[in-house]
Amino acid sequence: MAAEAVRAGPERGEAPVKPVLDVLLLYEDLGTALRAKHSLDLLPAQLGTEASWGTRMWRLDLLGEPLLAEQAAIEAAAADVIILSLHGRNELRAEARDWLSRWLHHKEDRPYALAALLDPEPAHPGSDNPVVAYLKRVAEAAHADLFFGSCNASVPAPGSSAHEIMERACDSAAVFEGTPNRSEPRP
Repeated sequence: MAAEAVRAGPERGEAPVKPVLDVLLLYEDLGTALRAKHSLDLLPAQLGTEASWGTRMWRLDLLGEPLLAEQAAIEAAAADVIILSLHGRNELRAEARDWLSRWLHHKEDRPYALAALLDPEPAHPGSDNPVVAYLKRVAEAAHADLFFGSCNASVPAPGSSAHEIMERACDSAAVFEGTPNRSEPRP
């Protein structure tokens, strides 16, 4: 039995299919995750496109576990856009470097976009950011387009759901760490 291609589109009286981008987001902490989410929310208005995307998120510290790092690398190979939302004040953490190597091993021969969202304070004033320098080398090896920018990590507004979640998370963490409860979210 031969496979038959079915075309959907305006000529069949159906609405055109919107393009969908697969995005994989690697983030350092809640603040960097919220910053990336905010940036993704603003993207359609800036691009003037009706494309939508599916987002998969991975917290950086989970990539220290080899099986999780492998799964995240496989997901990155299937993604169109890979975003790293990091503080970027120091060298890229070992688990992120290892994960990027795994992604290079799994990636297909097709276009990818690699993006970095970093804190605005320079890691080393007067010199290149070491995270950006490393990602430039990775993008070159992957033949991927590299985009990077800086902005403040998004801090939840007092009274918002995210702010309440951060407070509860800090209180819960205090129980496990044996430290007193904090009323302010941790940086």
